[in-house]
Amino acid sequence: MRNHPSARNIKQPLRLLLLIGVLLFTLLTPVQSQELEPSPQPTTLTTSQMTPFGMNTYFTGLERMRNDGDEGVARLIAHGRNIGVEWAREELSWGNIERSGKGRWDWNPFDRRLREAHEAGYQIIGMLLTTPAWARVEDCPERMARYASAGVHVHDYWCPPADPQDFADYVYKVVKRYNGDGEDDAPGSPRVAAWQIGNEPNAWETWPGTPAEYAELLEVGYAAIKRADPSAIVATGGLYVFDGSWNDGIGHRDGLSFLADALNARPTAWNSFDVLAIHPYMPTVAPDAPGIYGAISLWGRLSLARAWLDAQTAMRGGAPRPIWISEVGWSTCTADQPDCYVGPALLNQRATRHDWRLHLGPHAALNYTSHPTLAAARLAGFIGKTEDQQANYLVRTYALALAFGIEHINWFQLEDKFDGAAQNFWEEAAIFHNAAEGYAPKRAAFAYKTLTRELAGARFLGFGELHTFQHRPDDLNTAARFHLRFHTNENRIIELLWNNVGEESVRLPLKPSTTPDLVLRDGAIVAVPVESGSVRLTVSESPIYLRQNLIPVLQVTAPPLDFLADPNDVPRRARLVLANEGSGNLVWQAQSSAPWLHPIPITGHAHQSNLTVLVDPRRLPVGVYSATLHISSNGGNYDLQVNLRVIPKVSRIYLPLVSR
Repeated sequence: MRNHPSARNIKQPLRLLLLIGVLLFTLLTPVQSQELEPSPQPTTLTTSQMTPFGMNTYFTGLERMRNDGDEGVARLIAHGRNIGVEWAREELSWGNIERSGKGRWDWNPFDRRLREAHEAGYQIIGMLLTTPAWARVEDCPERMARYASAGVHVHDYWCPPADPQDFADYVYKVVKRYNGDGEDDAPGSPRVAAWQIGNEPNAWETWPGTPAEYAELLEVGYAAIKRADPSAIVATGGLYVFDGSWNDGIGHRDGLSFLADALNARPTAWNSFDVLAIHPYMPTVAPDAPGIYGAISLWGRLSLARAWLDAQTAMRGGAPRPIWISEVGWSTCTADQPDCYVGPALLNQRATRHDWRLHLGPHAALNYTSHPTLAAARLAGFIGKTEDQQANYLVRTYALALAFGIEHINWFQLEDKFDGAAQNFWEEAAIFHNAAEGYAPKRAAFAYKTLTRELAGARFLGFGELHTFQHRPDDLNTAARFHLRFHTNENRIIELLWNNVGEESVRLPLKPSTTPDLVLRDGAIVAVPVESGSVRLTVSESPIYLRQNLIPVLQVTAPPLDFLADPNDVPRRARLVLANEGSGNLVWQAQSSAPWLHPIPITGHAHQSNLTVLVDPRRLPVGVYSATLHISSNGGNYDLQVNLRVIPKVSRIYLPLVSR
C-alpha cells in the first residue's frame, strides 16, 4: 500500500525488501476507452463466484486528486474495463477515513470513486489497513526505530492500534457503508463484495507488530465484516510467500510461517478468514524460468501455499479454503537506476551512498542458504524487464495460476497513483504509463485484454499432449514447453502454448470438425493452415492461443423400428445410440408426433447418449400406425419413422426344447 505522498521514499525499500531478491513490449496504439454499460450489483457472493481477472487499481488514492483529477481517474476506470478487468482492488485506509478522531468520518474521495467504479461494472475488493495517529500503540516510535539501523524504514501509520475495538468499529462502519443493501449506504450504494484485513503483515514496514497482534486484528475485523455484511468474503492480508520458513531477523519473514505463528498464538483466528491471499512476487525472473529451484518457482510457491493451507485445515478443522493472488507483477524499470538491482549488483550501485542501507529479504536466502541448489540458482541481479517480458510473464502467470486452481489473481498494477519518475520501480510495474505520458498502454495491457477476451469464463481442462514441464520441488527447473487446454462458454477449445526459453516449431493435432484460429499474445489473429487434421505452430516465450471452434455432429444408430402388438401388450422398447461425431458438447432434444410413441429421456447432452423408444399399444384400436421421432440438436437434426401394427391378438409360438 502507498497511502501518503511521503510514503514514496519508504515504499521503494519496502517493496524491494519484499520482492527483490526473490529467486527470481514494436510501438503500440493506445487503448481507446469506450462507453460501458453498468453491471448489476451483486447481492450475495461465494468464493466460487469469483472471477480471475483482478487488478490493483487504486482509484480511491488521495494522490489521484492531485496527479490525475476527475478526468484522469475516469480514463483509467474506462481503460481497466476496456482491457477486461473485472475486480478492482482498493485501499480504504483507516488512517484517512477516520483521521481526525474517533467517529469523525471523511468519505472523500472514497464514496465517489467507488460509485464510479461500480457504475462502470467493476466488482470491488477493499483493503482495511493503517491506523490513524489517535489510535496507534504508544510505543509506535520505538517500533519504527527497531530495525532502522539495518535500513528498515517504517511509516507511523502502519503501527497497530492500541485498542483493537477501535479497528473493529472502523471496519463495521466502512463495510456497512459499502454493503450495497440500501441502508445507510454511500450514494449510489456501491458494494464492496470482498475485504482484506491488512497487507503483507509479515513485513515490518507494513506491520510493525507481532503475529499475535495481527491474529487479534484478523479476528475482530472478521467479526465486524460479517456483522455488517454476512455474505462478504474475507481474505487475509496478502502474505509474501517464499520458501515457507525464511526469516532475515530484521522484521521480514515468510508469510506462511508468520500466519502459522499468528494462529498458534490465537487459535480462534483460524475461523476468521474465508480465503488465504498470497503475494508470490519473483521480480528478477520469469514465473516458470529454467534454472531456478522448483520450490520457489511460481508453481512451487502455489504448491507450498496449498500444502500449508491443507495441513492447517487437517489440524484445525473446517472446509477447504481457496487461495487468491492479491498481488503479483514485474517492472519495466530501466538499467540505469539502482532501484532495478538486487544482491551484489545493488550493493555495488550503493557503494558510495550512505543515506540508507537496503537489506533484501529473500536475497538473504540466496546468499546464506545451506541448500547448494538454491544457492547456485544465482537469481539476484537486474530486475527491470522489457515490455515484451512483462507481457509474457503476465499471461504465463495467469495461465499457470488458473491451471493450479487459483480462483482470483490481481495484477500489480494498472497505473501508478504517485505518477513517479519513469525509472521508479513501482510505477513501472504498471501496465499503463502515467498521466504525463497520456496513460499510454504497455504491451502488457494488450496482453491482458487478449487474455481476458480468450479465457473469460473458461474452464481449465488439463495439460495438452505437447506439455513437457514437470514440477520438481527439489531440483532446478529445466527448459520446457507449456500446453494448457481450456474450454470456453462459447464452446471453444483454447490451446495456450509457450516455451520458458527459446523457440521451436511443433505440430498440434486438431479436434475433429473444428475450425482453428491462431491468436497472438497481443490480440492479432493469424491464419493457420490445416494439414491432415493438424496445424504447425511456432512456440516461443510469447504465449499463443489456438482457438478451436467446436462443431458437434449428431449421429444416430438405431435398430429397425417396426413393432407388432395387440391392445393388451405391455409397451415395447428399443434403444438408440446418439453420438457426437464432431467436437464440443452435443445437446439434443427428442420429440414424438404421436401419443403412443415416447422418447426416454427427452433431452440429453454428452459425447454419447442412450435414447430409449417406448411404444405403447394399450387402448389403441386394431390398425396400422406410423409416427416420427424427431431429434434436434446443436449438431444437426434427425428424423426416424416408427411403425406399429396393432392386431387383435398376437399368438406366440414356442419351439420345443430339443436336447441331445
